Amino acid sequence: MDRTIFIINPISGGGALKTWARARPEIERRGLEFSEHFTTAAGDAARATREALHRGAGQVVVVGGDGTLNEVVNGYLAPGGQPVNPEARLGILAAGTGSDFRKSLYRAAPQGGSRRSRSGLPGEATGLDDFHRAILAITGDRSRLIDAGSINCHDQRGAPVARFFINVVSFGLGGDVSRLVNGWRGRLPTWIGGRARFVAAAVGALAHYRTRTVVIRTDESEVSVETNLLVIANGRFAGGGMMLAPHAEVDDGLFDVVVTDRASRLDVIKELPRIRQGGYLSNPKVSSMRAAEVCLATEKPVPLDIDGESGDYAPARFTVLPSVIRLAG
Repeated sequence: MDRTIFIINPISGGGALKTWARARPEIERRGLEFSEHFTTAAGDAARATREALHRGAGQVVVVGGDGTLNEVVNGYLAPGGQPVNPEARLGILAAGTGSDFRKSLYRAAPQGGSRRSRSGLPGEATGLDDFHRAILAITGDRSRLIDAGSINCHDQRGAPVARFFINVVSFGLGGDVSRLVNGWRGRLPTWIGGRARFVAAAVGALAHYRTRTVVIRTDESEVSVETNLLVIANGRFAGGGMMLAPHAEVDDGLFDVVVTDRASRLDVIKELPRIRQGGYLSNPKVSSMRAAEVCLATEKPVPLDIDGESGDYAPARFTVLPSVIRLAG
């Protein structure tokens, strides 16, 4: 068994096959021994990751977008939330429509942010682009521990679901946008990039905008809101580069929870330019909190967007899993 396995999603919206064709010679030149697994169906990345780790793989590298990364995380972690192999590294070679999680690893918090960013991977100070930063991390020997999150929610039939995430869970506008973007896979020309798709989807989602009553419970507070945008964040970016949680850190043992309350469709339209840079947090109809566990209570099932993928529903409980992912770099 090769110590490194690359999990490649050939239908990733960002062109994983092209990214892998570019990366493979670089990986070989640096002398890394590896194997390849090309995913064939939903759930295949999680299964392949789990099997590789049980066979002794010391590094699993995702070549795809946030949805593929989510699957690999769900294979990297055992059902109880502990790593299958605590010494195995997780690498990321981003190649998806959004690929938002990697942005939290390379970019500092906005100026004036309340907390200093500790995120970063090798090459950050050398001016390397994201691709070469990733190659340096994958072929190097450094690692750092970062957080993930567990979710207890429901599927569309109401059956209980337990799974993990690494970046952002949202509902309302965020989930509506992701469903539109995912529905366009294979139907739009490849030259229409991820950012353009997410902007178009945001405009389309606003046509069906409506708020829902949600009770948010943490270990310190309980609040009821009328919302159509609620974010449970480990990373800062989602929706094709929108900085939904500007001060989130991937290694602080806490979620950042961002929620709108009684925001109208017009309010959202006005804030769209500022959401991309995280400036919308200054709006009085937007609030944020930090917590290690969050419960969302809803009267009716509400669809969730989990790391850019849809299919599960609130009511839900979210729990931080601190320092469970050993990230390459």
